[in-house]
Parts: sequence; structure tokens; C-alpha cells
Amino acid sequence: MLQTSQASQTGARVTAVDPSVSSTPLAASATDLATVCVLCSHNCGVRVDVEDNRIVAVRPDKTNPITAGYICNKAATIVNYVEHDQRVEHPLRRRADGSFERIDWNTAITEIAARLSAIRETHGPRSIGLVGVGGQANHLDGPWALGMLKALGSRRWFNAYGQEKTQHNLVDYWMMDAPPAAFFHADQARSKYTLVLGTNPKISNRGHNATETFKKLAGDPARTVVVVDPRVTETTKGADRHLRIKPGGDVFFLIAMAATIVQRELYDSAFVAQRTSGFGELRDVLARIDVDDMAARAGLAVADITTVTQDFARAESASMLFDLGVELTPFSTLNSWLIRVNLALTGNLGREGGNVFFGAFTPSDWSKNRHEEPERALASGIGAIRALGNAAMFSPTLVPEEIMLDHPERLRAVFVESSNPWLSYSDTNAWREARKRLDLLVVIDPAFTESAREADYVLPATCGYEKWEMALFPKAYPEIQVQVRPPVVAGPAEALPEPEIYVRLMEAMGLVAPLPEELASLAGVASMPEGRGFFLGTAMAMAPELAKRGIDVETQILVWAYRVLGPALPSPTLVSVYLLAQRNAMTRRDAVLRVLGSEWQGKNAFELGEAVFARILAHPEGVEVARLELGRNLDDHIGYDDKRIRLAVAPMMAELERALATRREQGGEYPFVLANGLRTRWTANTIQRDPSWRKGAGAHCTLSVHPTDAALLGLGSGDIAVVSTSISSITLPVQLDERLMAGHASMPNGFGTMIGSASRAAEGPESAGAAPQLDGANGNEITDTADRDPFTGIPHHRYVRCRISKAREVAAA
Repeated sequence: MLQTSQASQTGARVTAVDPSVSSTPLAASATDLATVCVLCSHNCGVRVDVEDNRIVAVRPDKTNPITAGYICNKAATIVNYVEHDQRVEHPLRRRADGSFERIDWNTAITEIAARLSAIRETHGPRSIGLVGVGGQANHLDGPWALGMLKALGSRRWFNAYGQEKTQHNLVDYWMMDAPPAAFFHADQARSKYTLVLGTNPKISNRGHNATETFKKLAGDPARTVVVVDPRVTETTKGADRHLRIKPGGDVFFLIAMAATIVQRELYDSAFVAQRTSGFGELRDVLARIDVDDMAARAGLAVADITTVTQDFARAESASMLFDLGVELTPFSTLNSWLIRVNLALTGNLGREGGNVFFGAFTPSDWSKNRHEEPERALASGIGAIRALGNAAMFSPTLVPEEIMLDHPERLRAVFVESSNPWLSYSDTNAWREARKRLDLLVVIDPAFTESAREADYVLPATCGYEKWEMALFPKAYPEIQVQVRPPVVAGPAEALPEPEIYVRLMEAMGLVAPLPEELASLAGVASMPEGRGFFLGTAMAMAPELAKRGIDVETQILVWAYRVLGPALPSPTLVSVYLLAQRNAMTRRDAVLRVLGSEWQGKNAFELGEAVFARILAHPEGVEVARLELGRNLDDHIGYDDKRIRLAVAPMMAELERALATRREQGGEYPFVLANGLRTRWTANTIQRDPSWRKGAGAHCTLSVHPTDAALLGLGSGDIAVVSTSISSITLPVQLDERLMAGHASMPNGFGTMIGSASRAAEGPESAGAAPQLDGANGNEITDTADRDPFTGIPHHRYVRCRISKAREVAAA
């Protein structure tokens, strides 16, 4: 809950509790402020009006170059994300009885630093893990959180991206040695034939301005859209063809496509010969595959697969747009490889109108140590995967077993930041049990979440509208666009941006060296480009000595820059943006010059970096800062010296054989397939804490069931159903849905959150152990951490085998 003392008068100036955190005061009332919607990864640009420190109006931002006035229904509700009764307003410490007490920041930092240091000294740095970082459109915490983890000597990072998409980075590394900061995506704007797999973009906002994009595609006779989906959706209704695949059948469809391409010689022989290796080995395997059998396993007609494959291969250009439906399902990593195999065989990989590598503000460069053995999970041996940059991450699905394991370096201390594991990750009960074995759990979050209730310490962070922030995910090609946005309202008086929290912890633990006088003396000139340049040069000259002392150089310079350059910027947090601007100028000069213009041709890298940074700050609505070269996408993203795509990747060739030997039949004890966690117009993961943000009549958290199945089960619309798996059971109301296949059910994500003034109630000892009221059912109460991909640990949430029954009526008391 926002406190009225923060901004009680219109026109008043509001400053943060600590002047080091916010160098620029914030007006309590203003109009037409540029920001974004944080309720999904599309991050649509919006304009807001603020009165008395409250967002009072939201509208699309037509000046935003990224989304250009596009928004969906969720954007109007962002005020609910900022204002609710579960805001954490000051640091909290758990009492012995399970309730919480208010403490000051100095106490919190000192105690956490001491406990963390003791755990590190006794059990080693690998006993410390980080879960989360980078909530939707809130990505400026990353450098500081990962910097602290590196300074601790740990590489145990578990991120939500590793719960969904790291198989793509792994496959891109195997096939192309591609840089992990690049995003492999359909070039929809130029594609003549788009094959949509495992996504309903008109609802999920997958791609760029999805509703408008697919409307344009449907109205263009020169374009073809084919959707592969078990359900009838908003996207399938506008498609040229809809293949109603069996749930979980995507892998067999993709195998059938590749086999058809080879057996009917539909491949681009010139591209295959010039840009790939291993074709002969792959061809020999695909040549013996029975396409009829694959079609049967996919639940599709052979003729439909043949037609789609031929049209895809013969199209002037063809792309594949894919998302969670093929990522949170059995053979997830194999699906990723098969997507790229089909694109490569038809010459549509790395070319205009096919699938290309999008660029983000984080440059797509290669780490010198990328071929070293990765950090591996102690329990499973699954390796960390470099994604979103050169830091490697694990799937959060692995965390409970990494805590429960009988091993001297098992996880004993966990930081949870911008994440809510108790609701967002597999098998909530496994997290509950693992919590009992943790020596320290610290949660950094704006809200008193389900996970925060289990913490030893809860540290209040400002939310995405109360601090400088940035959205990382790219939306366009070849443009590289950035939107770094200032705060539009002030947060609770004691809430801090995450970078400030991490810097204080690092300094309290002695993880970074004290600020040298020769750098501290530059604070007076830090507002000038020359002063910033001299700081960078002086700091980098100290790097060899820092490395000799075992100090992480990148983290050390980041923290020093925070203390010296930060106060001269609108916020010290922007130091990471400034350093990224300089890195862009150094590593992709030509791409930057395409945007800045020929008059900058003779400038040095530092001057270009300053120009990029100034350009970003001048355009809070978003701005282009670099532009990739269309004709070089493949060459610029293959790290192998011969610039060839490896088709016959050994782990995937073996996984292909496993898929061919796998036959899944529905029936038995768990006859239904549940698509767990579908997106709807009224889901936003778990960051919306007040259910009143949802509009419309009726329940929003329902179990969608085909009418035929419902009749057999004796279920009607609104009846309460029990959904059971081998893990547990949940109950929720039924919604009849003819768009589903028989045997297929679905439920939305983002439910099971607490309702009410949780943060205030938690401060009283009388509330310890009190059962909160919940907003709908948490689907992760019934998911299994063991039901996951063997290469990545990504869970199979879109393919959960379950049993559905009618709930017994409870007799009145």
C-alpha cells in the first residue's frame, strides 16, 4: 500500500529515502509520461497521467517506435500492479513464531551479510543460489544481482527463462556456436509463409503487435499462415489452414516434416551444400522414417503434413513462429533442434523472411570461455545454459532437489528476486519441503508474495513504475530498439531499487574492494563525458591487479562506477545502461553508425557510446540505437570458423532415436492431458496481487473441458472438478469448451495468489500460520519436478497427465 506521506500535495517534489538512490526528484503530478505495460513480455508502450502520486489514466503511446500505439486490455490495469494491500513497505525479519517484524535497512543488510558470509565460509560459494532476476520489463536488476553472485564465487542462477526457453540457446550453440544474447525468431514482416507452432499470438502477444500483424497477414493474398494447435483459437480462426494436432504431438509432426523434405527431395540443395555439415548422416536417418507412422502419432492426416511441408519448402520465404506449446512439452529440446533442421534444409535459416537472429541492447558477442565445461546441477548433472547474455542459468525446476540433496555443497542459502517460486515453478509442495532445509532465504520483491511468507528476510523493492527501468526483449528486425524509462510515481519511502540493495550487500560482505582515491576524486567531473572517459580508463588500468587478487573485474568496476558516476546521472542504476551503450559502440560500431549517421563516422568508440547513451535518455518512449545488416544475419551469428550449420548434432541424433521409440497412449490412471498455465486476457503471471484487476462476469480460473468429456464425467458448467496427478490434487470450477479436443483440458496461469492485506497482517504474531484466502487454484500444486526435459530441466507444463472427477458435495455444517 502506498503511503500518503510520499506525495500528499499536487506539484510536490518527492525524493527517495537515500539520495544515492535517486539523483533526480520526481513530480507528484504530471501528464503524458512515457512508460510501458509490464503485464506481459510484449511491454507495449503507454502514456500515463499522474495525480498526487497515483496513475490515473493510461493510453497507448503512438510515438513508441517499438509498439507504435498497440496495446491490449491489460495495460489499463497497471495501477493495480502499483497499488495494492500487499506492498512491502519496509524490511521485514521473521520471528521465531513465524510472524514478521519491521527492521531498518542497516540491520537487514548487516544481518544478511553476516549470515551469508558464514554459510559461504563453512560450505563454500556453491551453497548459495539466486532464483529469479529480470521480471517482466524490469531488467536493470540483472547486472547487479549476477554481479553479486559472481563476487560470491557462485554460478548457481535459476531463472524463469530457464523454465521455458533455454533449449533454444543450447541448440543454437550446438548447431551454430551462436552468441547467447541473440534471439532466434521468425522474420514475420518479410515472410511469405508463416507456420505457427504452440502459440496463440492474438492472446499471448507472441511476436510483434500480434493482433495487428495477423490481421495484415490474413488480408494479404501473397501471404500464407498455417497454425498447428490442438485447440481452436483466436489465431487459428484467421489462418489459411489449421492442423489440429494431438496434444504433445508436435515432435512427431516436426519429424514428419523433416522426413518428407528428405524423402521427397524438397531441400535447398545449394544451401545445404554450402552452409551446412552433417547432412549425409541426418539424411540417412530421416530417409528410413515412416511418415505415415509419425502422422498417426501426431494425430494428423499424412496428406495434410505433405501439403504443408511442400508449401513450406517451395515458398519464396518461410518462417516458424513458436512458443510455449512446443517448449513446455515432452521432447522440448528435440523440438527446438527439429525447428532449426527444417528451416536449414529449406534454406530459411538466417535469411530474410525466414527465421533470423534478432539483436537486443545487450550485444551479441561471444565469451572466450564459452566452450568450457558448464556449471552442472549436483543432483541431475544438467548443465547451466548461457542465455540472455554470457551468464549461464539453470531451470528453477531443479532448485528443490539441489536443496534436498545430501551433498556438502548443496544449496543452503537462496536469494529470490523478482520471482515467486511457490506459485510459478513446478511442485509447490517440493518447494515447501526444501524450504525446511535452507539456512537462509531472502526475498527481494515489491509485494509480500507466497514465497515472501516463507522468507527469513523480506526486502522491499520499488516496482517497475517507481524506478528507472528497461525492457530487454527485442521486437523488431533489423532494428535494435531500446526503451529506458524513468519512474512515473514514487514508491514506499523505504523501498529501494534492486541495484542499491545488491551494492550495499556486496560492500557489507567485503566482496568488492574499497573505492580508490584516484577514482573517488573523479566524482566532481562525472557529469561530463571527459570525466566519465577518464574514470573508465583509470578503472580499466586497475583490472590486471584486481584479477590477481581474485576479484571479479566486471563486478568491481560496475560497483565503483555506481558510486562515482551514478550520482551524476538521473539515477545510479543507469550506470549499467551507460556501460552497455559504450559496449555497443565498441563491439558493433557499424550497426550503431547506421543509426547515428555518416557524420559520426570519424568519431571514436567512446564518443559513439556517449551519443548512444544521450539518445536513450532523450527518448523515454523508446528509440533505435543500432541496426543489423540484413544480408549478414547468418554469417554474423555463426561462431564456427567454417560458417556452417551443424545438422547432425550428436545429442539430438540420439534424442531423435528416443522419440522414434516412444509411443504415448492416453488412458490408464491419468487419461487426460492438461495444458497447465495457458495465457488468457486476464492472466499476468503472479505480479498482479489484487484480483479486482480482472474484468467480466464469472470465474477467471476455470478448468476448460470438452463437452463430451464433461458429460461422461457428470460435469456441468460451473461444477467443481478435482484435477489429480501423481503429485496432488486441486479443485476448480468447470467451463465447457468446444474448442478443445476430447481428452484435452486446460487451466490458466497466475492463480493461487493470496487475497487481502497480507503484508500488514504478517507483522503481527497472532497471524503466524494463518491460512490466507486464495485467488483461484495454483496449477503447480499438481506438477512434478521430475516431469521435465533431460537436457534443460524445462518442465512439461503443457502436457500434464491427469485424472478429472466431480468433487463430492460437502454437507452443510
